[in-house]
Amino acid sequence: MTREAALKIDRLRVVATGMLVAFLALIGACGSQDETSGEPHANHDHSHDHGSSKSMSTVFPEDADVVIEIEFRNGVVNTPKNRVAISSGDQIVFSILSDVDELIHVHGVDLVGEVSSGESENFFGFEIQTSGIFEVEFENSGVFITELLVS
Repeated sequence: MTREAALKIDRLRVVATGMLVAFLALIGACGSQDETSGEPHANHDHSHDHGSSKSMSTVFPEDADVVIEIEFRNGVVNTPKNRVAISSGDQIVFSILSDVDELIHVHGVDLVGEVSSGESENFFGFEIQTSGIFEVEFENSGVFITELLVS
């Protein structure tokens, strides 16, 4: 697949994610909670509102300061670290392979990305500007991925 085709597909994913988030807000599928605490995953409450979530952009690994590789198979996450140290201002990219469709969610900065299952990697990225500890999880299944320790 050409890079242009991959970008077109990823743009469609971003639009679909935005539509999904808007739909969830409309039906009130989630409750409400302050997303700014950056608390570790052990204390996380899943009853928050994603109506204000922002979609992560498509960013390729060669454009990143930090690449976090994630594989999600049979409900189990395989990633090199449970906590990744990052500097404020870094461009972060998640490179994800999954056997199910999912949403990746970065708590505290409230960013989401729609992960498609299959053999193709999903790339989502953002520039982190806030210090703290931010949990990353697969939102639909509630499966912890990693924590971002940003200084």
